[in-house]
Amino acid sequence: AVTQNAIGLFQDSSEHADFVFEDNGISEAPIFADKEQLLRVFNNLFRNAIQAIPENRRGKIEVTLSKQNLNFVVAVKDNGTGIADEVYDKIFVPNFTTKTHGMGLGLAMVKNIVETCNGKIWFETSKGHGTTFYVSFPELSE
Repeated sequence: AVTQNAIGLFQDSSEHADFVFEDNGISEAPIFADKEQLLRVFNNLFRNAIQAIPENRRGKIEVTLSKQNLNFVVAVKDNGTGIADEVYDKIFVPNFTTKTHGMGLGLAMVKNIVETCNGKIWFETSKGHGTTFYVSFPELSE
């Protein structure tokens, strides 16, 4: 639900990108996390995805929810420029940014929130084709 709420916010306000959400038949994904913090995670990932898309390209952000073993995984895939090899290792470092604005705290904050919830975050990138960020959270056991 939090993911869909965040998508709704961006879908309504973004003229440059289309969002596609695939839940793979998962109607609920119970995890141990603060709803507001999760919203920050997805807002940041969606904002970064939109900003990674060049002006001459129609943006497409694909958000996929899946279940892998005992974890729920959300993938956020953009069709942007990709992440350069030389900055690959700095992406989650505080105060690092490739943008002309912002302080470079977004992905560091996202990583901190995800790991506080016993989750993991990683990415795969293809220069010129886009990047996929993966966020994995353990399923809340009853």
